[in-house]
This record gives sequence, C-alpha cells and structure tokens, in this order.
Amino acid sequence: MLVLGLVSQALWSPFEESDWFESVAFGAPAFADGHWWTPVTGSLFARVPWEYVPVMGGFLVLVGFAELRLGTRRAALVTVVCQLTGVVGSALLLGLLGRTSWTWAQQTSQVLDVGFSAGAVGAVTVALWTLRPPWRGRLSAVVAAYVLVSVVFFGGIADVEHLVGWLAALALVPVVVHPALGVRAPAGRVRLARVQAAGYFGISALITVLAGFATAAEGPLGTIGGGDWPTGLLSVVVDLVLALGLLRGRRLWWRVALVLTAISAVLLALLLVAAIVTEPHEIPLVVVMLVLDVGALVLLVVRRRAFRNRRRSGLAGADGTFDQEDAREALVRLGAGQRLAWMTTWEGSRRWSPGTPDGFVTHQVHAGVAVGLTDPVGDGPQGRGELADAFVAAARHSGLTACFFSCSAELADLASVRGWTAVQVAEEAVVDLPGLEFRGKKWQDVRTAINQARKHGVEHRMTRWADEPEEVREQLRAISTAWLGDSDLPEMAFTLGGLREASDPAVRVGLAVDADGRVHGVTSWLPMHAPGGKVVGWTLDVMRRAPDSFRYTMELLIASALTAFRDEGALEASLSGSPLARSDDEDLTGIDAVLDQLAATLEPLYGFSSLHRFKLKFQPRSVPLYLVVPDPAALPLVGIALVRCYLPEARARDLLAAARSTR
Repeated sequence: MLVLGLVSQALWSPFEESDWFESVAFGAPAFADGHWWTPVTGSLFARVPWEYVPVMGGFLVLVGFAELRLGTRRAALVTVVCQLTGVVGSALLLGLLGRTSWTWAQQTSQVLDVGFSAGAVGAVTVALWTLRPPWRGRLSAVVAAYVLVSVVFFGGIADVEHLVGWLAALALVPVVVHPALGVRAPAGRVRLARVQAAGYFGISALITVLAGFATAAEGPLGTIGGGDWPTGLLSVVVDLVLALGLLRGRRLWWRVALVLTAISAVLLALLLVAAIVTEPHEIPLVVVMLVLDVGALVLLVVRRRAFRNRRRSGLAGADGTFDQEDAREALVRLGAGQRLAWMTTWEGSRRWSPGTPDGFVTHQVHAGVAVGLTDPVGDGPQGRGELADAFVAAARHSGLTACFFSCSAELADLASVRGWTAVQVAEEAVVDLPGLEFRGKKWQDVRTAINQARKHGVEHRMTRWADEPEEVREQLRAISTAWLGDSDLPEMAFTLGGLREASDPAVRVGLAVDADGRVHGVTSWLPMHAPGGKVVGWTLDVMRRAPDSFRYTMELLIASALTAFRDEGALEASLSGSPLARSDDEDLTGIDAVLDQLAATLEPLYGFSSLHRFKLKFQPRSVPLYLVVPDPAALPLVGIALVRCYLPEARARDLLAAARSTR
C-alpha cells in the first residue's frame, strides 16, 4: 500500500480524482464494465490521503491481532476470503438492489470503492472467537454493534462491505476456530439476559450519540443525523442509567425500562401511521426503531425472572445463616483450608452458604462487588471449589461481581481452570516450626534481640486478653491509640484485626513486659485448625509497640512466640501477608506493574515494604496470596470495593489528605 501510494501519489493527492481510480477500484460498476481484477487492485489503495491512517492502522491492529491468535496461515486465509467476499458480495447485493426503487440502493450501487477494511473486520471477527468467555462475547458484540449500526444508520458502500465480510467471517468460525460453546449454567443464563437487556439500552444511547454528531445524510433508512442535542442528551442519560440498573438485575429498573419502552413503542406506532400518510420516506427508519422496541419488550418480558433481586446488597441463597458461632463451629469441624481462615469468623463481614456443599464464604459487598475473604471454608479442596463456583454464580444472580481476596494458590489454580484472572496481591511469610533453632549468621538479629531483652529485663508472656488484669489492658489500649495516631488514615480493617479481635478467647496474645510491669509491645495470634479441630499452627495478626519501647520489642515478641509454639508441637506459624509484596519478579503482567506502582504510593502511609523486610529476619518461606476475579473487566470496581473493605470509615477528604502526604 505504501509503495503504490507513492507511485500513484495517492498519499498526498485524492486517489478518487486520479486517472487510475476507475481502473483499479471495485464495486458494481467495475464488474459491469468487466474489471474482474479490481477486488485485488482496489484493496491496496485508499480514496483520500487521510484514509491511509485508519485503513493501514486498522489493518495493522486488527489483522495483526488475528495473526497472533490464529497464526499466519489461518489469518491470511481468513483475511483474504473475507475481503474478497465482502467486495464481490456487496457489489452483487447492491447491483440487485439498485434495480429497485430504493433511492439509497440506486445511489450506492453506482459508487466505486477501495481499501482492505472488509478483510480486517472479518479477520478480527474470527480471531475473537479464540478468546475465553466473557471477552469473546463482549468484544464480538462490540464488532457486531459497529457493523450493524454503521450499515443501518449510515449505509456507505464500505459499511455494506463490512457487513458482508463480517457475515463471511461468522460462517468461517466453525471451520477455522472450532469454538467450544458448552452448556450455559442457569446463573450464566441470568447474566446473559441482563447483559442483553442492558446492551439494548447501551446501543440506543450509542445511536443517539452518533445521530447527534453526524451531519444530516441520506442512509438506507432515510435522513440520519443533525439530532436535537438537549433532547438527545437526556435520552442518552436515561438509556445509560437503565442499562446499569438492568445489568445489576434491579427489579425497579426493569419496571422502569418496561414502561418507558412500551410508551416508546406506542409513540412509534402512532408515528408510523402518520408517516404512511404524510412522510413516506421516513417509514423505514420508524419501522426499524419500532422493531427494536418490540424486541426489547419481548426480551424484558420473557427474561423477567432475571430481574428479581430487590436488595441493595447481599447474595441469593441462604445468606446470613452462619453467625459468628456457627462459622467457628464449621471452621473447627472442616478445618482451615488456609492459614488466614480464622479471619472469616470476625465481625464486620457476612457469611454466605448455599446449603450444599457444607461450608461458607465470608464476604463484604461494596460498589456492586461481593468481595470474598480468603478461600471458602469447606470440606477439602473439592468442597472449597464447589463453594467458590456457587458464590460466583450467586453473586451474578444477585447482580453483583464476585472476587476472592487474599486467597491461596489452590483457588488461583481453580481460577486458571475456569478462565478467571488471578493476580498476586500479597506475600505470606510462613515459618516451619519443627526443628526451629536460632543458630547461624542468618539468625544474628534475632539472637541479639533476645540477649538485649534479657539485659533490659524485658520478658515475653504468652497469654489471653481475658487473663490479664485491667491495668494491663489499659496499657494495651493506650499503645493502640498511640499507634493509630501516627497514621494519616483511619485504622485498616478486613484482613487486619485490632484489639477487638485480639480479645477473642480463641486468640493468643503475646506481651513484652519489663520488671516494672510496663508493656512495651503486643502481638496476637489466630489459631489454624486441622479438620476435626486440632490447632496445628498460629497466624500473626496484631503487631503494636509503645512509642518509646525497648528497641527490639517486635523481634522479641515474634521469636519468643515461635519458640513457644514449637515447644507445644505446632507445625507452622504464619507471620501473615505483606500487602503488595512479591519476591518473584518473573512473568510480570500489566496488572502487576500497576500494583507495584500502588505499593510505592502507599509505602509512606503503611510501610508495606518495610514490614515485608522485617519479616524476612525470621527466615520464612514465601507463599503468594492472590486476588481472584472471574470477570477481569470488573477490576476497577474491585479496586474501589477493596478500598471500602479496608477503610470503611474513611471519607473522601481523608483519602485526599493521605494522597497529598505521599508526595
């Protein structure tokens, strides 16, 4: 294209004004004149210089993507077949329609065209079918909407070529790609119904925008464009609000959409009667709009069961059947599938269960996202996997997006099988306790802490909150208050407990106390249960020290606790997860790069990196923790939801003040 553009001067002069144009351009007139070679020659030019940018750029992006997904041979075959079919098929179609009294067809059938866009549209259409759901359906719908809206409402010769090339690509999909369509689950059908209904109103908004921006032009359905923007803007807002409400399955918005669409259909029917009498040229446009409205009404009525949820939050199913005591009983009975599992029993979150299989998922709902905390609590890997599937399905049925946060590799592997997205968001430091000895150079800092503690008369005491006198508890509250006072943001929650969680009778509390009874620091440890109830390990939660405490307070507290747990026969101790930390920097994705930048931004506020480096003193093995998102397009919403999970009391001005303080 570049070489021929230079030779023909089409790169700087309109090619349609060139002497070459009628000899190389394709279309119904070219075939009538016997120019059978034009489908090949016309594909290598653009009509005017500026069109080289979209024609060549579109070819590079769309066909380049197809080559990545299909391989060179299949991409070349699909592109050429769709280009030739689009060019020849549209010429034949327009040649036949041009013999009718249809003004648009008569005019368009006399137009010559050049360019390779039909092949590019066909290539990307086939390539998208190699993607996994939901991207396959969503991106294919975007291409379909572009092709259909363009040909119906604008109807240039290139739009007709795109339509024919697109149809040819759909015919090639079963031959070239062999997509596995599978059977859609009930929750999937519910989601599909909502997407279809929302998509109608989204396309309606798009059409209104296009009609407002476009200059008045004669299309297949009459004059399009030059719309009334004040009225059009109101229509766009209403359509988008309805689309969002329908996508979330809101019954109220289903009712509003049904009423408004019915009113629109009635008005269009009246307009059609008026057009038949006074303005026959507007009949095709009114008929298409009426058909769309009737189709939307049918869809809304037939799929009405998909819009049942009346609650603003919560999941479909036996939601709330597990209170805190029920959750603890189930966790002890079934065992912790993950070291952070005791957090699923904390107050502040809801526990959802489908009834079968046995177990529950702890979650919070914010910004339309059901955020599952850690792995589901279930009967072994199979039970936890079934609970994860049921949770995702229930969230979709309730008009919510589901995700799991701080979950294990077990759930990340399940995500890989399901085609979900799993991103490492933290790194857990785990110390194996059998045979643990603080010997060798790598333990020098820990031995120094223990020796210095002896010199200063600071001792470690493993206890429980209820067993300590009130004066000790008051010191702990003062330490916590002072610790919180140093932060620019409120205390974080969700996976980070406080003194309320430390007061749980099942939780162990470690104190660093000197000879005068002064508390220098405190840690709390959450139990890890094997199936049947035996405690096999402990997970660090609270870590706080007094402002002017003994220098090695935290080293003493953790080292002494590890020794105590080892002597009791525990198998491992988790120093919990360090958010946004990662030891392995291989195979990083774009999302990983964003999280790295987020970690650097939050470091001045919460010191995640310094916390991670501190834990390395205890020679732990690193265990990744993941964020699992079935629908990767929802990642921005998931990010907002996680902020609300961790900072439920934070106000906008708190976040702005914190952002300024990081500069």
